[in-house]
Amino acid sequence: MLVAQTAVPPAMQSPVPLVSKDASPPTPSDNVRFGYIIHQTIESGGHIASTSGSGAMYDTLVNLQTGPRMMNYTLDLRAVDSHHVRLFDRLATDSFGYGGDPNSVTTLNFSRGKMYDFRGSFRRSRQYFDYNLLGNPLIPPTSSPYVPLNQSPILFNTVRRNTDLNLTLAPLSRFSVRLAYNHNVSQGPSYSAVHEGGEGQLMQLWRNGTDTWNLGLDYKLDPHTTLSYDQFVMHYKGDTSWQLTGLNYKLSNGTPVALGIDLSSVWAAPCAAPFATSGTVNPACNAFLAYNRSAPTRTLAPTEQMRFQSASVPQLSFNGRVLYSASTSNLNNYNEFFNGFLSRTSLRQSIVTGSARARRINVDGDLSVTWQIAPKISATNLFDFSDFRVPGTNSLTETDYAGTTMLAAPGIATATTTPSYQALNQKTKTDTFVVAWDVKPRARLTAGYRYRSRIITTSGGDFIPIHEDWGLFGAALRPTPQLRINFNLEAMYADRSYTRISPRQLQHYIVRTTYKPRSWLVFAGTMNLRESRNNVQTVNHLEHNRDFSLGSSISKSERWSLDLNYSYNDVYSSTLECYASTPAPPTAGVAPAVCVTAATPFRSTGYYNAPTHFASLGLMMMPAKRAHLNAGYRVTAVNGTVDNINIREVPGSLQSQFYTPYAGLSIDMAPNWLWKGDYNYYGYGEAGPTGPTLPRSFHGNVTTMAVRYAF
Repeated sequence: MLVAQTAVPPAMQSPVPLVSKDASPPTPSDNVRFGYIIHQTIESGGHIASTSGSGAMYDTLVNLQTGPRMMNYTLDLRAVDSHHVRLFDRLATDSFGYGGDPNSVTTLNFSRGKMYDFRGSFRRSRQYFDYNLLGNPLIPPTSSPYVPLNQSPILFNTVRRNTDLNLTLAPLSRFSVRLAYNHNVSQGPSYSAVHEGGEGQLMQLWRNGTDTWNLGLDYKLDPHTTLSYDQFVMHYKGDTSWQLTGLNYKLSNGTPVALGIDLSSVWAAPCAAPFATSGTVNPACNAFLAYNRSAPTRTLAPTEQMRFQSASVPQLSFNGRVLYSASTSNLNNYNEFFNGFLSRTSLRQSIVTGSARARRINVDGDLSVTWQIAPKISATNLFDFSDFRVPGTNSLTETDYAGTTMLAAPGIATATTTPSYQALNQKTKTDTFVVAWDVKPRARLTAGYRYRSRIITTSGGDFIPIHEDWGLFGAALRPTPQLRINFNLEAMYADRSYTRISPRQLQHYIVRTTYKPRSWLVFAGTMNLRESRNNVQTVNHLEHNRDFSLGSSISKSERWSLDLNYSYNDVYSSTLECYASTPAPPTAGVAPAVCVTAATPFRSTGYYNAPTHFASLGLMMMPAKRAHLNAGYRVTAVNGTVDNINIREVPGSLQSQFYTPYAGLSIDMAPNWLWKGDYNYYGYGEAGPTGPTLPRSFHGNVTTMAVRYAF
């Protein structure tokens, strides 16, 4: 049966108490101190890593380096008698990944019976990304000089730190209070680019963070009815800044200058003759002497939410939610400075300052009612309402200085101030009605209808109503005690779409099966098909996502088990696209008149096809009483295609293989002592040509050894 539920963030859920009244008494081997049974484990060791090939791709996909590590530490304290302790009767903490791994986590949970429950965590994650084809202009090798870009111009090397704290007071009482705080910050060096005649390389000093506070109240009106109120306050700080890098050349007077990352004589960038015979830069060429930009942004988003759920009325259950949010985003001091030369407009220097302010007002609500009409028949109706408005204003003052050469100071200044107002609004109403029928004890059918209305308006006078009709069907079958089959179908038709890739027709099929012929043998399969299209004139958008998965688990004996898995995923999309190009690609057609009018006279069918195979095999064995062995193999292979408008474009990761065989052995050396060793091999390769960049293939070997002591 399909029952509508209101999504509840983790911080709002009522926690399960960490202490059971039936906690087992201590045994003679337990470590009992200060009234607590104490269990600890310490696992320390390290990695030995060796790589060959592309170190950038290894760090992008794996990033495990040589060095000592604190693999894992756990501490568990449980009160022998909860009546004789004051602060807490259960405490548990777990940490792993410290010492150099890209991901490290610490969790801390403790509680005191019916008084309170605390759950906290800290997560640190390093994200290194350098896929050298992304954003790469792919400089032609025939350029003179030939200056290829061997790393991605949008490289990222950032660290994210997340702290999550949740406290519930009186979790089992009729009235309980929830307090939560989350701090999330992402920072580190990265690259970006800016176009001012040429493509200037920028150092992007990334730093963005959010702080979120939550106060929640739960009141249990009766055993079947709960009322909840939540107040959220989110504060966002965007302090990313940009500054010019790549000042690798000089003018005749010795001033450092940057020509950008698209330097090529083939397409005359940044100009037809960027260098003088002396080797210095042509002062009348598109180039950068200096560039920086800052846009410190602050957003405050308070949100109120009321929820209720009730099953007090016989044969009826209710769920409801009302939410209101009014966020404000302020950019008080935008500053952008360019010094160089832009030949197209004879711009020698530019200063842009200004401010901006935007608001987002959200009103959301939903109500679901389930009626148990008969013992085998029920009906559910869910109504969902969403209304958001995003008005925004900005005022920018641009002061431009004219010039004809970078060897002379900027000339006459011209200042313009441009105010602007923009707004985007959307109101959505959705009603879903579903009937469920238990045909037999082992068969349930559901059928329903959904209607959705969206009205989108903008400050430019756009009024776009969109209406959707959905058909819903589901079946849950259990023909035999060993076999389960679940089937779901959703089909949608819309009378229009807001974007070119938004579907006007959609079908989504899901089939899940499990078969357990023996207690030690399990087969599982899933088919997930999503087909959608927007086949109107000048768009003709088609897409599908087809996934087929099979898995089997064999565990006939406690001494060994085997897992086998295979999946095939096919992601495809195609859309008519209009563009301008010099020269025209040989496969380009003539665009429709509306595209020609927009100065995009060529037409092609842009498509993306990425069929992906994944297979894995995992074996676990216990060859001896004190020895445990695990080994396996995982492989992902993609053989995709895409339309290539750029003749130097190569398939890259769209035709690639990533395989990771592994093996591990652990030995119980003595009571409470365990030695373990793991070996992982990482191999990445591409089937197509490398292109005008460094190769991306690599091989990596990571051996991990550790000792664990439990006490």
